[in-house]
Amino acid sequence: MSEAAIQIVRLAESLPDDFEALRREAGAESYRFIEGLREEWLAGRYDGADERFTTFAAFHQGALAGIGALTPDPYDPEPDLLRIRHVYVRPPHRRTGVGRGLAAALIQQGLALAPRLSLRAADPRAAAFWEANGFAPDEGGTRRSHLLTR
Repeated sequence: MSEAAIQIVRLAESLPDDFEALRREAGAESYRFIEGLREEWLAGRYDGADERFTTFAAFHQGALAGIGALTPDPYDPEPDLLRIRHVYVRPPHRRTGVGRGLAAALIQQGLALAPRLSLRAADPRAAAFWEANGFAPDEGGTRRSHLLTR
């Protein structure tokens, strides 16, 4: 599948139309962190008042393929650290470039705002993905598995 068919969109007004289906799919895979994104969105955290709270959606051939967010790190609230969170790519869109595009947007936005980015990889496959995108394993913070420094 062509990476040219992938579009990364910064969300501003609302979650994408097909978000509920994505949320259900993530839950079926035992990825509960999408619930956290939904709750934070509904609480107004991503209303544009603070650019450190950003959500990107990835569309592949017009369909919602993935989602991810950037926030201040809720576990290590240091001013020079942001956290990549709530990243999920729907199963039919994995290994198509969607994850790489989403990661690139989150990393670019994050490093424009802070010199360090943290995350917690959900499993070994996710750890390998983030390491391929420049993150190094790191156990120096609270509830993080990886760190990227500008």
